[in-house]
Amino acid sequence: MVNYTKIMSLKRNPRILIGLHEVAGYNGNLKKGFDELEIESIFMELSYHPFKYGGSETNNVLIKLIRYFTNKMSTQKEKVLNKFFWLYCHQAAKFFLFLCVLFKYDVFIFGYKTSFLHFYDLPILKFFKKKIVYIFYGSDSRPPYINGYYSDLPIQESIKASYNQKKIIKKIERYADFIISHPASSHFHERKFIPCMRMGIPSLRDWHKNVTPMLSGHKLRILHAPSDPKRKGTEIIRKIIKKLQLKGHSIELIEIIRKTNAEVLDELSRCDFIIDELYSDAAMAGFATEAAFFGKPAIVGGYANIYDWGELPDEMTPPVHHCHPDEIEEAVEKLIVDEEYRKELGEKAKQFVQKYWSAKYVAERYLRLIKGEIPEDWFYDPPNISYLHGWGLSEQDAKTFLRKVIKNGGFKALQLSDKPELEQKFIEFANS
Repeated sequence: MVNYTKIMSLKRNPRILIGLHEVAGYNGNLKKGFDELEIESIFMELSYHPFKYGGSETNNVLIKLIRYFTNKMSTQKEKVLNKFFWLYCHQAAKFFLFLCVLFKYDVFIFGYKTSFLHFYDLPILKFFKKKIVYIFYGSDSRPPYINGYYSDLPIQESIKASYNQKKIIKKIERYADFIISHPASSHFHERKFIPCMRMGIPSLRDWHKNVTPMLSGHKLRILHAPSDPKRKGTEIIRKIIKKLQLKGHSIELIEIIRKTNAEVLDELSRCDFIIDELYSDAAMAGFATEAAFFGKPAIVGGYANIYDWGELPDEMTPPVHHCHPDEIEEAVEKLIVDEEYRKELGEKAKQFVQKYWSAKYVAERYLRLIKGEIPEDWFYDPPNISYLHGWGLSEQDAKTFLRKVIKNGGFKALQLSDKPELEQKFIEFANS
């Protein structure tokens, strides 16, 4: 167990490596924050991201080779020997890349359960006294049996995925100096971690300057940009919009699905407000954060509450219109008819991200963390977790899914033997 109070500050500014996968622009923006602080850092993204967030190192020859080998592996599905060859090349390139960075950087910030060598590099990093920080974004820590993505797959896949997820998290917790995670999706953690909303989501600066002025009397543009339409309740949102249109409201729903980040930002500059999702376990995720920088308010549906997000102080609670999934229609109508509330909420959201979640501000917090200057009361103890509904599922679907998991895998399929009280809560929830 890491003794957080005795970690010594580095005598000079640390050199920081961020990698190896991008999630909603988080890592690229964090690197930009370190740039503002004049801290030497690099963001290495070892695969091409379909949404093209940018900000990662692109000139490194080894990174180019790794991306090339990854592409070759994906095109050799029917040719086992060829795929094995490209896999060998891929791993060899990652090994040499690891050797290149091992002595150059002091701090390694990994996200989305990544490492250079399937976690075998972590004890090497610790041997050479490198600091290791792991960021979990949600789906990489959330138990699969409360993840809507798995609800339509064979039940054994969820059970196996839960076992593997727990195993990986235990490996990471063995070596990481610090862990950033979201309490509502961190049921498998055993070590204390810092809630991600305490650190903030590093966001782009000055996008709000590009807002397109809206003309009076125009149809209200409501933006929805689901990465996974089924799990984010897109069909229900469509029905709600049609119902409100029939009531006479002058509105239109703009949907962006699987588009680049630049296209999303363009639409954000021209909308009036956004509907994020119906079954979120977070208050303000990536899309709502981007909207806030444009001064556009967000409606976020979900079953979680402030306690589930890590007992945040009032000033750190993101200003969104958060509501129960059954209250989405009322929330949408309120933002349609109450212009003053809509604009005020958008302004509060903009001020919040500018003050607390700018790339520079978040990078400063990471620098404090690396130097051991984060107060103890920022840490969250996993046994305090009580959230049961998960993400991407209605309450009834969540209960049905849980019952199937328990029926097929027993209580051990929950992977919560270290938290018997939480395990019992899930059992009672499934049977309620």
